[in-house]
Amino acid sequence: MKNHPSDDHDEPTQTQIDLALLFMTDLHVGGERLYKIKRKATSLNLGYEIDSETHQRSYLSALSWRAILLFALTEGKTVTVHEMDQPGRYHRLFPKTLLRRLQWHARPNANFPPVARLYDPNGKGVALLTRSRVCGHAVDALHNLTDGGPVFQPLWISDIMALRPMLGIELVRDETFSVTMPISAYLEAAGMTGRIVEEQELTGLPLTGNVPWLATKPSSKAVRSIYDQACRETPALVKLRDRSIYGDYSF
Repeated sequence: MKNHPSDDHDEPTQTQIDLALLFMTDLHVGGERLYKIKRKATSLNLGYEIDSETHQRSYLSALSWRAILLFALTEGKTVTVHEMDQPGRYHRLFPKTLLRRLQWHARPNANFPPVARLYDPNGKGVALLTRSRVCGHAVDALHNLTDGGPVFQPLWISDIMALRPMLGIELVRDETFSVTMPISAYLEAAGMTGRIVEEQELTGLPLTGNVPWLATKPSSKAVRSIYDQACRETPALVKLRDRSIYGDYSF
């Protein structure tokens, strides 16, 4: 299904909103942006189609794939990803059943339980995924990869996949993950404790339903420049600069 861009007088489409949110923040690992701290001579392998034209590429920077997606999607093209990183890893981490569940949760004013949990078996990294964006190319995640406490932000799936080849952080999916508490409870607990808590801990916390806005670091000049170019070509994007991820949830 194609995403048809709106003209100058229409309200922004959901794809445009998603793209704006993704280009207003960066994934920070530790205290630095992902693309700034990648190991030398590393790349992300991608197999994909744009309007049924097949491509097999290796990208040295996470910014390259973001730019390709941004301009393809704003032009109304269909982008289908088949492989990321090692053969089969993309579908192990994001099987079609999971992508469908994330897409089902991508609706206005939602407050569903997290759909999936990714974690680093060799470290403390955790990400709780709540919904998809830009036709399954990105997800909303509460994660602790950044210094300074948990962050709630949209992430490119390509950035999640790039953590292994570029930084040596190989997130895996918790196949036993099943929770009932809404994401608002996890966000409130994260603001209260400064960490991502397990569901069994939530019942012991004095939660009030007041969800804090967790701090996020702004995007870099390089990322903003890609978005600025898209704004010149699609003026509807300009009004989305101050949009927040929290605007799509019921808290």
